[in-house]
Amino acid sequence: MNKKEKIILFGASRGGENFIKHNKTQYDILAIADNDEKRWGSLLEGLKVINPKDILKYDFDNIYITSQWVDSIIYQLTEDFKIPLEKIKIPKKSSLKESFKPFEHVETLKFARESLCKITQFLSNHNIIAIVDSGTALGIVRDKDLIKWDDDIDFAIDSKDFEKLISLVDGLRTILPKNEYSKWKLEVISLSNEDVCLSLELQSSDLNMLKEFEISLQKRTIKDGLSHLDSSAGIFYAPALHFEKYERVDFFDGFAYLPYKVDDFLTFMYGNYKEPKKDTSIENYDNRVVQKKRNIKSFDVSKRVILYTLLPLCIFLNYT
Repeated sequence: MNKKEKIILFGASRGGENFIKHNKTQYDILAIADNDEKRWGSLLEGLKVINPKDILKYDFDNIYITSQWVDSIIYQLTEDFKIPLEKIKIPKKSSLKESFKPFEHVETLKFARESLCKITQFLSNHNIIAIVDSGTALGIVRDKDLIKWDDDIDFAIDSKDFEKLISLVDGLRTILPKNEYSKWKLEVISLSNEDVCLSLELQSSDLNMLKEFEISLQKRTIKDGLSHLDSSAGIFYAPALHFEKYERVDFFDGFAYLPYKVDDFLTFMYGNYKEPKKDTSIENYDNRVVQKKRNIKSFDVSKRVILYTLLPLCIFLNYT
């Protein structure tokens, strides 16, 4: 029998949680390190969250980084703890996400398209331009649809409009698509006490009928010729021109706003974006700020639920 690789994860996030779910039998996962001291001593999927300083107490083969702050963590591990670079691994993005792909489900894909169009129209009516971002823009341009192996929808909201967006959540809630299986959770995500993302999470009472997915309306701030994705804490950016203007395109029964000069934007983001790549890691993104030691800190991430949309009462009472 082959001996299991003994590993420590670095990043007690949703990515870490999904990695554990995907790899419970493949690896001997010893613990999860995290720079957030509030999490030390807690459990994630039954595994202890530890202070990174305690990593050296373990007899491990490798460390797998399950956080988006890859560069700063590598620096921390190699410089502070003298861990050899060859013992630090970066998992594929697919292992950090849910195993099912909602947009491969026909009815869920229709529901997601409708959601994108209704949100775009509603915000446009209130003079807010919600520009599709990242993989959502890639899918609309390359595939003329949402990417089948994607699992969320990304919008960019200009920082000057973000406070107004939050004030519109009650109206936004009323226009979101609904059926007998669906419930939406609207949540504001803050980073170091700054609101940076409005998350619309679709929850389903029957995953055979409707898969769950998330829509993120993320704040972008333009500074020094760059558009910074605030929710990434300074990691991801793009030339400002792509978000100072926009391009409108038809999308099924509605329309979407794409970044200006979208071909250049996608090339900046993905290189040869016309070639589909199903399995990538954060290392494949050249458009990120490579963080050094000065960036290593615990970011205070908090969430607050604003509103729920309810399933019909008979469905909601049976929802788990």
